[in-house]
Amino acid sequence: MQEEKFMTIKAHNITGSAVDDEAQKSGLQGKMNALEVVFTVMAYNAPALAFMGFLPVMILMGNGLGTPVLHIAVGILIFIIATGLMKVSNALKRSGGFYSFTTAGLGKEAGLSTGFTSMITYFAAMTANYVLAGIAFSDFVSGVFNGPEIPWPVGTVIVFVAVSALGYLNISFSSKALLIFLGLELVLIATYCVAVFVQGGAEGISFDSFKPEHILSGSIAVGGLFAVGLFGGFEATVIFRDEVKNPDRTIPRATYGVVTLITVLYAVAAFALINGYGAGIIMEVLANDVVTVSGESIRTYVGDFAYNAAIVLLFTSAFAGALAGHNVLARYVFNMAADGVFPKTLSSTHSKHGSPYKASVIASVAALIILVVLGVLLFQNNNLYGYIAGVYSYGMLILITTVSFGIGVFLLRKLKGNRLHAIVMFAVAALMLVILVFASFRFDLLSGMTGALGVTVLAIIWLLIASGAVIASIYKRKKADVYAHIGRE
Repeated sequence: MQEEKFMTIKAHNITGSAVDDEAQKSGLQGKMNALEVVFTVMAYNAPALAFMGFLPVMILMGNGLGTPVLHIAVGILIFIIATGLMKVSNALKRSGGFYSFTTAGLGKEAGLSTGFTSMITYFAAMTANYVLAGIAFSDFVSGVFNGPEIPWPVGTVIVFVAVSALGYLNISFSSKALLIFLGLELVLIATYCVAVFVQGGAEGISFDSFKPEHILSGSIAVGGLFAVGLFGGFEATVIFRDEVKNPDRTIPRATYGVVTLITVLYAVAAFALINGYGAGIIMEVLANDVVTVSGESIRTYVGDFAYNAAIVLLFTSAFAGALAGHNVLARYVFNMAADGVFPKTLSSTHSKHGSPYKASVIASVAALIILVVLGVLLFQNNNLYGYIAGVYSYGMLILITTVSFGIGVFLLRKLKGNRLHAIVMFAVAALMLVILVFASFRFDLLSGMTGALGVTVLAIIWLLIASGAVIASIYKRKKADVYAHIGRE
């Protein structure tokens, strides 16, 4: 039995080494360490935005005072998924993220569908952050400098130019910029939490959040849906495999670091926000004005300077999120182009910067087109950011669900001695599927889109996903060489 296990793992490691050699020939270059990868992925997560806008809604619409515990529970589920992700990553040693891992477990049709889902998801995340950057820039000018209200496309253009330039360069330039901006966001949130705890909150520090009646209160399904959204992008660590130092050590450290940081950060922040207003009245406060709750609490406990800093950091957070989304999207395009799914020229790397510059340009052009369309058609729509962010959250839920099943199948069939781990992965995947079904029926909660608009957008998303399987099937019949390489194989 031990010999069989050894030979299985050895066979996969040989395959992985071949892929690593192929990746090195691709020309991607970078020397990011684990901390830089963590910050690059966390920037995509946009902590300032999550704290200022996402957490209050999650508390109000989810399970109220029990939100910190629910978030920790979801964090444990995501950590379990991450363990399976790392085990598969160690066996395959491929870049390509969910695209590669789903292919390895569920086959090339499902793999290419997952690749398309990844592109939809990260494109939506990038676009949403561009729109948010424009809105935040207007708030920054009017709120901090008492200037006029500026149309959102103005700030969006500024961020678009910066992101397109940095995305064209080596990943190290982006990682250093993200390190600075994310560091400031984390300092702000940590300062606020400490201030609330030191000052004793509004009514003394209450631990009602950990009582069973509150843990099980409200809508656990809605709260879980929002909590899963907060972990979006955790798998993006593996997409940078070819651009880090010592990937076999750096990628696992970064992945577990991201999941742990997201779990602890938002659980503590939610607990602090609840105590900042008091467990007895926080739900009433949120019901009256969910938009300004976090900002006003920062002003109360840390001061006006921190409040103004929060407004500025909303803008930089959107910039960082757009840049991180752009980088991940470009690498998904690069990997699928390297497999021949897209024109091979898109897998070219810059001779000086070692970046996937052509894929990056494609990501920029696509973003420019959609931003122009949105600017013309939905210029005054206050719900625009929520619409696009809902598409991102839904896409990420599809990705996590699909890859969980894929990992379970891979562990069961191709890595002997991992039956228990596979069973756990199937259990987690089944739970994620329940959340996905709920999100499909209540897409309005996730995106704000109702009626025909919501149904139409959902239909477009699933049609684009299904097109991946259709294209893979066509390649199987007409381009066997391309089909054979789908999933970075």
